[in-house]
Amino acid sequence: MFPSAGVVLALLSAAPWMQGPAVPTADPEAAAVVTQVLGSAQHPGLRWSAIGDVTRELWPLYDAEPDRLLWFDGSRPLPSVDGAVLAVSRAHEFGLDPADYDASALQVRWAAITGGRSTSTERAQFDVALSVAGARLLRAVHIGRVDPARIRWKYEGPRKPLDPTALLQEARQGRGLGEMLRSLEPPFSHYVRARATLSIYRALAESGEPAPVPLLPATRKKIVPGEEWDGVAPLVARLQAVGDVVSDGPAVETRYIGAVVDAVKRFQARHGLEPDGVLGAATLRAINVPLATRVRQIELAMERMRWLPDLRDRASIFVNVANFRLWATEPHARETPLRMKVVVGQALNHQTPLFVERLEYIVFRPYWNPPRSILVNEILPKARRDAGYLARNGFEIVASGADDAPALATSSENLDKVQQGRLTLRQRPGPTNSLGLAKFIFPNDENVYMHGTPSRGGFAKSRRDLSHGCVRLEDPAALAEWILHESPGWTRARIDAAMNGTRPSRVTLPEPMTVVLFYDTVHVSREGVVHFMEDIYGHDALLDAALKQGYPYPSSPR
Repeated sequence: MFPSAGVVLALLSAAPWMQGPAVPTADPEAAAVVTQVLGSAQHPGLRWSAIGDVTRELWPLYDAEPDRLLWFDGSRPLPSVDGAVLAVSRAHEFGLDPADYDASALQVRWAAITGGRSTSTERAQFDVALSVAGARLLRAVHIGRVDPARIRWKYEGPRKPLDPTALLQEARQGRGLGEMLRSLEPPFSHYVRARATLSIYRALAESGEPAPVPLLPATRKKIVPGEEWDGVAPLVARLQAVGDVVSDGPAVETRYIGAVVDAVKRFQARHGLEPDGVLGAATLRAINVPLATRVRQIELAMERMRWLPDLRDRASIFVNVANFRLWATEPHARETPLRMKVVVGQALNHQTPLFVERLEYIVFRPYWNPPRSILVNEILPKARRDAGYLARNGFEIVASGADDAPALATSSENLDKVQQGRLTLRQRPGPTNSLGLAKFIFPNDENVYMHGTPSRGGFAKSRRDLSHGCVRLEDPAALAEWILHESPGWTRARIDAAMNGTRPSRVTLPEPMTVVLFYDTVHVSREGVVHFMEDIYGHDALLDAALKQGYPYPSSPR
């Protein structure tokens, strides 16, 4: 006897191939843990237990899950969990500390879960902990952890877009957290080189710190090539560790000569020191910097690179204040088309500010209107003591800032009016003008700009924090040529003529160009040479202190 149609339909509907995907049933205990942790914004199992920095992104993910778990299907972990745990453990590859994301604890919990030794509460806590680590890592890799405003960097403007909710969903569903993190790294070649250098220096630090080079006694100020010194052996060992002495280098002796001197010169050149081969206090201090400190310098540099806007699609000018160098870059260029030395603000009281602005115009053969601080504290006192000071240095008193404003008499009365702000003092254009023959204007609250200079001696120094805050250019004509190379008619000959003309001339750029004043004490050249600079403004120390405070980082200065 055949079954009735109703029975057949009932049997078919019960068959697995006739049913939709199974909806995981919420585990009340696990669901309660997730709700409690997200609702309180506190996860008791994390190093940085306050998770209010990511709960807004996590709520939609967990609300969308019938079983209230993101990385599990019921009690079964998703295939992407293993890769996510591994990605967290590799946070150090991005210049981050895996301990900040509870990498070890996640691995222990994951081993217990895969070994069938976990409770519903432990699975739920692991699930949220992995999501917190993922969300924090995504943000850290893409835009950094510390708001640059917190350490007085004026990096204003639109932030780089980031949607941790969507990214975590994508990481969970197939692409994997590791791939998502790599896709969010800064798109700068100097970041890529720094990342590779970090791996090298971390391996060096982990292999063991060479013994320090002995410091010189008070009675001996320096070691010059050719002298006897019992510190040669440890010197060679430390130079060997960082690649300034080749592995089959000279036999170690007590005389400071030959290849060891050459290695010291290479080291000095890489560390912003005069490459003279003389071992003085500054060189020995730099040689003895622990490898772990160099690792930290690279990590701090990578953090700051994440603050930069994405400039792949536009020509840009970068000034690394700590390295006293300028780079001009353009999209799809095979090589950096321009680089030069710069002089920046004095570390003590005239620091060059750090910001991203838009270069709008160039003035060839400019007047110089001294800032009020220089005017009141330096120029006017000299003018009152010496009646010929202003004329001798090309200064004139005028009633307005117009280029054709006539010069007024240099009298005590007019000097008083300049002091009061009722008249203006300016320096006439020309080769002796303090701005040289060109200035590059990117309007900003600090009244800082780039310009030439008649004082060339500063560019021969290894440390070049010598200005009152503006950026002096080694070759302003070359920068003008690079900026205007697509502007019709602005050949190098025309630029030279404008710089040596009879009056100021202004060239407005058809499209403003991004100027980035930044600060990194590490730079890896295209040739792979690693340069470490002194933290002249103390920005490394400020950032390091901020990072040590951990999550959640404040979004504005204290």
